[in-house]
Amino acid sequence: MQSRSEGNGAVSDDSTRPKVACIKFVFLPASEVFIAEQLHRLNRYEPLVLAVSAPNLMGIAPERVHALSRLDPVTYSLNRLALKATHTCPHFESVVRRERAALLHAQFGVEGLCGLRLKRRTGLPLLTSFHGYDAYRLPRRRPGIYRELFAEGDLFLACSQSMRKQLLKLGCPDEKIRVLPLGVDTSTITFRERQSPGDGPVHILLVGRLVEKKGIPYALQAFAAVRRYHRNATLTIIGDGPERPTIEALLRKLNLTDVRLLGAQSNEVVLREMQRAHLYLQPSVTALDGDAECTPVTLMEAQASGLPVVATWHAGISELVVDGKSGFLVSERNPHALAERLRYLIEHPGLWGPLGRAGRAVVEERFSRPRQVTALEEVYDEALAGVQ
Repeated sequence: MQSRSEGNGAVSDDSTRPKVACIKFVFLPASEVFIAEQLHRLNRYEPLVLAVSAPNLMGIAPERVHALSRLDPVTYSLNRLALKATHTCPHFESVVRRERAALLHAQFGVEGLCGLRLKRRTGLPLLTSFHGYDAYRLPRRRPGIYRELFAEGDLFLACSQSMRKQLLKLGCPDEKIRVLPLGVDTSTITFRERQSPGDGPVHILLVGRLVEKKGIPYALQAFAAVRRYHRNATLTIIGDGPERPTIEALLRKLNLTDVRLLGAQSNEVVLREMQRAHLYLQPSVTALDGDAECTPVTLMEAQASGLPVVATWHAGISELVVDGKSGFLVSERNPHALAERLRYLIEHPGLWGPLGRAGRAVVEERFSRPRQVTALEEVYDEALAGVQ
């Protein structure tokens, strides 16, 4: 079977590439499309996926996705019970052995617990990626959850320097952590230098799940303040989640019934709305349960498209948004500061072009997907070298 890498056009023979078994229990929520993009671009490694269910393959070949949901009911139930009770999964182990996988890659910390059992059974090296809730919220609910994983796992991937510090706090050995930011394919994102619409509306965009850490209520309060001075400003929110009823009630309370609340949308729609927008808003906060962001991929896409950004000093966001150069950063849970920065940008459209160009440059330099996948394969090389 021949496979053509999207990253550099080189052709690789799957039969000669080491196989990496990626553990992702639900493959794949729309908010985690970056995982599928990462697998698509692997050049020197052949991916296979170990999942409980696979409702959305995101273009990954079906034969590469080994989901428990495809098994007969009895086998499925036995494997699910073992996974829930002891983090073991006989079916996953049989796939790893049959496919002769060379290493294991758990895509979130909770999958790492299953990966650790597979590592013990197969002797394969294990990498575990952390992305957000798995490093912040889950350890607060279950202290010490990663003690064995940190002791026995081979390498741990943090998506930002902020995430690296969090893993250190949780007890992960420093020498096992590699910082590997997520990335976007800038070749598929059209850059457009934003200009004043004159007497037309100024469109503000926010993309994110409707959950506490996205800070959307603070964005609505800020926008309500902006509208007192700029009646032609508009706000579009893309995303869905458990806080939708609360957000809809707040929209009514603030008399913002014309805010566009589009719900969850495809990446194509998101990119199209980014082209329509003039400014981008990312009001992330640390949730009361400790949940936090890593580095939002949609924020990378927004900057790559040329959008000036107003965001918060939160988690890895400051590693992406350069305050005063590609956008503005304010403290968390501060609608007054969000409104002030939005007003400043609306009233100074001459800044939009320079801020947008700087944002695109940051993404191209630090967060390009081809660069990220190359770095990931180098980490795979390191893990394999450690067991040879």
